[in-house]
Amino acid sequence: MKAMILAAGYGKRLGEFTKSKPKPLLKVKGKPLIDYHIEKLISAGFKTIAINTHYLGNQISDHVINSFGQKVEILISDENELLGTGGGIKKAISSFGDEDIVIINSDIYSDLDYRYFSKFSSNTLFVVPAHQIDSGDFFVKENLVNLEGKKNYTWTGFSIIKKEILNQNDALSFHYWHDCLKKLANNNKLNAEILDINWYDVGNIETLKKLNN
Repeated sequence: MKAMILAAGYGKRLGEFTKSKPKPLLKVKGKPLIDYHIEKLISAGFKTIAINTHYLGNQISDHVINSFGQKVEILISDENELLGTGGGIKKAISSFGDEDIVIINSDIYSDLDYRYFSKFSSNTLFVVPAHQIDSGDFFVKENLVNLEGKKNYTWTGFSIIKKEILNQNDALSFHYWHDCLKKLANNNKLNAEILDINWYDVGNIETLKKLNN
């Protein structure tokens, strides 16, 4: 099993915080967000991590290679033009084989132990209960992502996929959820694992400040 971290976004919702620093390098409790992911992947035994970059990408690549390049194989996939989440993953994992790949959004902060991923295989979405009824991303029925009914579960930004799923889309630029995962869900082929963890989407100023108080 290998891993890929999505780190190419602009982080526009964070305003001034991301004017000169990319979102994956923003600090939560004194440490860059992306460091938590890489450290936990290394502790879980992962040997190869792909990371896509775009906005202020040199800052990310310099940091992760200097900090972790001696501990794990890091493959930087820089995008001259944004390829969307799906296109970005497809390009970043192009050298991977037919193994399962853990996909992680870089702007997630949680207490999940990444050794947990070894218990699962593709195609799996890791979810948490929504804070309020019908405020999540989708319904979960019989351990499958279900697009009907009340949206009572939220996608955590963790998933397990195989390269062949991404390669079914011939486009260079496409969306991971809308153009890939949603199709699997419509065909009852997207497993849902409900997590009991502390989890935060650090994509907005309020959450960032809350975690750093």
